Amino acid sequence: MSGKPRKPEGLLPQPNESVESFVERGQAIVAENVFEFRPQEGDSIGEYLLRLRLNSGWSAEDVATRLKNFPDSVVLTPAELARLESGDLDLVNKQRLKVLATLYGVPQDWVLQTASYPVDAEVATLPATDNLFATMTMRSAQLDSLDPETRQALNQIFNEIISAVQGAQQDQPSEPSSAQE
Repeated sequence: MSGKPRKPEGLLPQPNESVESFVERGQAIVAENVFEFRPQEGDSIGEYLLRLRLNSGWSAEDVATRLKNFPDSVVLTPAELARLESGDLDLVNKQRLKVLATLYGVPQDWVLQTASYPVDAEVATLPATDNLFATMTMRSAQLDSLDPETRQALNQIFNEIISAVQGAQQDQPSEPSSAQE
């Protein structure tokens, strides 16, 4: 097994496919196959969608291009996607969230649950420390505007920090959680 992180394998819209058909195809995504991409404790819908997009390796422009043939209720420009990922709840609607979940390759209920929509079966969230530092840093640093050498150095630092945090979590014995407060 290589050290390269796995990406969720989302579905792409077919030419002239309706939103309803695309969403229906997305309902076949099996949670067990993408369990490591489930929401993290304390995620807002914007944070979760940002992490899913970054895990997919897509830019905001890539997402906008994939959604361009859908109706306006689903389509997002790169600027609107950035607003949504920054927490603009005016852009949230159930159909758009289902389409994004399908596009990113995760169960639609996970995205809906994170946005506080009622779902049939809730999923347990991941601990919040899994990717928090890298996500916060990526938001504050516009990596694309940096020279390649600096960008490579920062990516290496981020990966080392994430590996250290994940290693520390694996080394700790798991304790039964107790309700506090």
